[in-house]
Amino acid sequence: MQPNGTPARPGAPRTVTRREALLLGGAGVASLALAACSSDSTTGTSGTTAGTTAGTSGTTVGTTAGTTGVVTMDDALRAQLDAVLAEGVAGTGVPGAAAGVWIAGEPWRGTAGVADLTTGDPYPADAFARIASITKTFTGTAVLLRVDAGDLALDDVLETYIPGIANGTEITIEQMLGMRSGIFDFTSDQAFLAEFDADPTMAWTPEQTIEIIKANPPAFAPGTAVQYCDSNYVLLGLIVEQLTGTTLGEAISTGILEPLGMSGTSYPTTAAVPEPHPTAYLPDLSAADPEHPLPFDNAAHPPTVVNEVNPAVSAGAGAMISTVEDLDVWARELGTGTLLAAETQRKRLASELMTGQSVAGYGLGLLTIGELVGHNGAIIGYSAFAMYDPAIDATFVVVSNESTNFTTPATDIGIALARTVRPSALGG
Repeated sequence: MQPNGTPARPGAPRTVTRREALLLGGAGVASLALAACSSDSTTGTSGTTAGTTAGTSGTTVGTTAGTTGVVTMDDALRAQLDAVLAEGVAGTGVPGAAAGVWIAGEPWRGTAGVADLTTGDPYPADAFARIASITKTFTGTAVLLRVDAGDLALDDVLETYIPGIANGTEITIEQMLGMRSGIFDFTSDQAFLAEFDADPTMAWTPEQTIEIIKANPPAFAPGTAVQYCDSNYVLLGLIVEQLTGTTLGEAISTGILEPLGMSGTSYPTTAAVPEPHPTAYLPDLSAADPEHPLPFDNAAHPPTVVNEVNPAVSAGAGAMISTVEDLDVWARELGTGTLLAAETQRKRLASELMTGQSVAGYGLGLLTIGELVGHNGAIIGYSAFAMYDPAIDATFVVVSNESTNFTTPATDIGIALARTVRPSALGG
């Protein structure tokens, strides 16, 4: 959503939308990230030069395959990561968080803060959490698996599968995957947002999402910008269902979760999160600066418990649940692409900078931040971050238990962890 509530005009200068703002975290991201570590934690020569060409929209973002230094997971680095996580929880104001960093398979695991503000129970390391927009990477992979199977092509148009959407005869599957479709983002609709915030368990159908999309003008002409949009992935999920004859959840389970042994990850069919899970909170931001909502002030403005959210609302854009351990497996898979044909994986990683951004880009179903590839997410009650650094075979995962749909404290913490390990991966 634009700050003034209006869609961007094709070709017009624009500010970053609230959904795009979450890609790089909240107000504290710069201070958290830069305070984490002033130099690479390396043995040998310095770390790699970032493989990102920063600039205007449309610049290709690449990732380097090699490294000029060696990063090792030792006791000193683990102590640094412990401190960064604790500082991140305090600095964002979330009740608690769980995190993990794996470098060439060597792990660091940490928790900080509490699972419940009333009981003060510690945040559990292996709890389930909603992963919000990280779901897009699963939906995108399900689409790319259908491409590899020959069931559809990247240049197929939306109208073939879901008729009646503006520019649907021009919008391609590839543009939808890469956030270049211009489709109206249904989560920018103010009436929808008010209803969802008031009742996260509200009944919802895909037809209602499509109705909102059709009732609003496109954000831009297809292929002329790169703008984050949840609608793309709700629609892509529906296309997967048409092609497979199953639900999106079943397609993801059989095509992705089972082959990778990700038993802690699910596409839920009810509003509940499996046990164990921390209490999920929706912050009260009534007194906060809407452009800089972090840190949350839970003492002065107590949050609301929101343990149940209807997964049908976010669907293929944000419904899924996972654990820190499983997100390690998934972040590495996104970077290495063992489930996909080599050419399909190459196309997935070929990211373009988001319009108005200098660091964050989007590939085919994944986010890039500097050299990191993966995604983050925010939904009522949880935020999450799962990224892979191909230069040192490292994964960075964070989940935390307080969020709106537009705040992701986990990203602030995740970027700080990544900078602690290899600052150059993020270009600073």
